[in-house]
Amino acid sequence: TGVSRDAFLQLLITQMRYQDPLSPMDNEAFLAQLAQFSSLEQMQQLNENFTNSMALAQSEANSSATGLIGRYVRASGDTVTLGAQGDVSLGYFLGADASVDVTIYDGQGAAVRHVTLPEGVSGSNEWMWDGRNDAGERLGAGAYTFTIDAYDANGESVNAASTVLGRVEGVTFQSGTAELLVGGKEIPLSSVFEVFMEDPSANP
Repeated sequence: TGVSRDAFLQLLITQMRYQDPLSPMDNEAFLAQLAQFSSLEQMQQLNENFTNSMALAQSEANSSATGLIGRYVRASGDTVTLGAQGDVSLGYFLGADASVDVTIYDGQGAAVRHVTLPEGVSGSNEWMWDGRNDAGERLGAGAYTFTIDAYDANGESVNAASTVLGRVEGVTFQSGTAELLVGGKEIPLSSVFEVFMEDPSANP
C-alpha cells in the first residue's frame, strides 16, 4: 500500500529515535531509506504535475467547446433528427473507395429506407436523405438511426463509420467533460472531427 510523504518521514524519525544505541543504523541503511524518501517525493511531485496538466487540458478543451456554439460540426454518430420538412445529412467515412448500403431505422428499430450508393470514395462522404421511406412516403419528424455497409469491387467488406452533421446549439458539462448539444442530442466533444462556420450541406 502507498505511504504518504509525511508518514514515511515520521516512520524514519521514529526508527532513529528508538534504535538500539549498541547497534545503530549503519550509514548505508540510512542512505538507502533517504533515497527511498527522495524517490517517494519525486513520484508524488510527478503525480501532482500530471494531475494539474490533465486538469488544465480539460479546462482548455471545455473553453474551446463553448466557442463552437452556432457552428456546424461533423462527428462520429448514427442518429439524426428528421424535421417536419427538409432533408437530413447522413455522413459516412470510408477506408477505401466502395459501394455503400445505407439502411435507416425508425424509433422502434424497424427498417424504413434502404439505398445503395455505388460511388463512395475513400474519406468523408455525405448523402442527403429526403425523409421518405422505400414507398416514397414522407415519414414523421423524430429521431432515426442509420447503418453503413461498404464493399469494394470484389465484394470484400470495406471499413466504414457513420457520421452526423449538425449545428451546435449549446454545451453541457458532464463530470467535467464537455458535451455538445446538436439536434437536441448530446455529442461528446471528443467525437467531433470537423468544424464549419456554415452548413456545408447547403453548399455541396
